[in-house]
Amino acid sequence: MASVMSQDFPESTPAGQWPEEPGAQWYGQQPGQAGPGAASGGYQQEVRPFPVDGRQGYGPRGPSDDNMWALMSYLSPIIVSFLGPLIVYLIKKDESPYVRYHAAQSLNLIITSTIYGFGIFIFGILLAVATHGVGILALFPLYLAFGALTLVYLILAAVAASRGELYRIPAWLCIKMVR
Repeated sequence: MASVMSQDFPESTPAGQWPEEPGAQWYGQQPGQAGPGAASGGYQQEVRPFPVDGRQGYGPRGPSDDNMWALMSYLSPIIVSFLGPLIVYLIKKDESPYVRYHAAQSLNLIITSTIYGFGIFIFGILLAVATHGVGILALFPLYLAFGALTLVYLILAAVAASRGELYRIPAWLCIKMVR
């Protein structure tokens, strides 16, 4: 923990001041307002805001904690479907806009994939009825292709989230329902 603290807050940083780039504005901060912790005169670990300009976000324990939560929101659907991103979203939605963005996007992808999956199933049933069962063979390649596509975008987004980047899944695959 000491090594993380020394990297985030060098010895030269006075108490109550945050190392930042010139002109950076933090989420919830008015232009010209002092950084968090300055009003109380000391460092507050609980409050480390998310920058407005889209840079890497910081939660209660720093950027690696937020990256881990964002990564888990993309990897958990592989095992527990929509429950993983939903739990991450509900736990972290008020703490970190960065994690909220990734959890909402993962949840939207899984909900959209489920809707598309039901559509493919209905299409396959109708095709099977119309062709006396031969059309059911079209159902399996469609499911496999769509499942692989969803998995590829989950992995791409997980890699970006682990690096602290904001990644946008295409709108045709991920309809924005949860924000």
